[in-house]
Amino acid sequence: MPTQERTIEIDVPPIHLRATARGVGQPLVLLPGLGRAPSDLTPLAEILVAAGYAVLLPEPRGIGASTGPLEDLTLHDLAADVAALLERWTDEPATIIGHAFGNRIARTLAADRPDRVAAVVLLSSSGKVQPTAEIAEAIRLAQALDTQADIRRKAVQQAWFAPGANVEPWLDGWSQPVMAAYLAAAAATPVDEWWTAGNADVLIVQGLADVAAPVANGRLLHQELGKRGTLVELPGIGHAMPVENPQACAAAVLTYLRSRG
Repeated sequence: MPTQERTIEIDVPPIHLRATARGVGQPLVLLPGLGRAPSDLTPLAEILVAAGYAVLLPEPRGIGASTGPLEDLTLHDLAADVAALLERWTDEPATIIGHAFGNRIARTLAADRPDRVAAVVLLSSSGKVQPTAEIAEAIRLAQALDTQADIRRKAVQQAWFAPGANVEPWLDGWSQPVMAAYLAAAAATPVDEWWTAGNADVLIVQGLADVAAPVANGRLLHQELGKRGTLVELPGIGHAMPVENPQACAAAVLTYLRSRG
C-alpha cells in the first residue's frame, strides 16, 4: 500500500486500542463488519489511499491487539473507541465508512460526536427489513464453529456473496466472543439514538444481490434521511461488498467524496 503507514495506539487500562493509519489526504475511517478484522477492508483502503486519501483501520475491541471489557457494552462504547483513535490520529473531521455491523457504530459515532464526523458511508446496511428464514439459517451455519466445511462454503455463498463470487476470505476469521458482545451492545442501545447518524450527510451503498441486508433497507433509510441521504445501488454484488468487489465499492465512495469537494 503506498505512502506513510503507522500504528496508532491508546492504552487506558483496562482498554487498549490499536489502528493502522495509511496514506495522506482527507481522513477516512473504515470499520469492518460483525466479528471481523479490519483486513477485510484492506483492498478497499488500498484504492482509497491510491486516490489521495488518508485511511484509518481500527481493530475493533476484542480483535487483534485491541482489548477491553466485552460485557455490558452499548454502541456508544464502541463508537467512543473509534473516536479516541480518531482524535489521536487527526484534528480534522473524518468520513466514517462502516461495513455491515460497522455501519451501526459509524452512525452512533456521528450522533455522539458530530464535531469529529464529516460524513458517513454505509456499506450493506441493515436493520428494518430482515432476511428470509432461509437466509437467516444460512448466516447461522456460516458463522457457527461446528458447521462442516462443505456446508459452511455453501452457506457463506448463499448468505453473503453474489453467485460465482470468491467466498474464500469469509470462510473463517469470525470472532465468536466479539459477535456475541457486539450483538448484545446493539440490543442494549435504543435504535433511535443512532439510526439516522445524527445530522450527518450519509451515503448508502447497497448491493442488489445482498440477501442478508436486503436492498429495501437502503431504500427506506434513504427516504427517511431526505436531502441528507444519497443512495447508490450496485448490481451483482452481495453483502460482503468491500471483500467481493472493492473496486466497485471504492468507485461509489470516491464519486461521493469528490462530489462533496
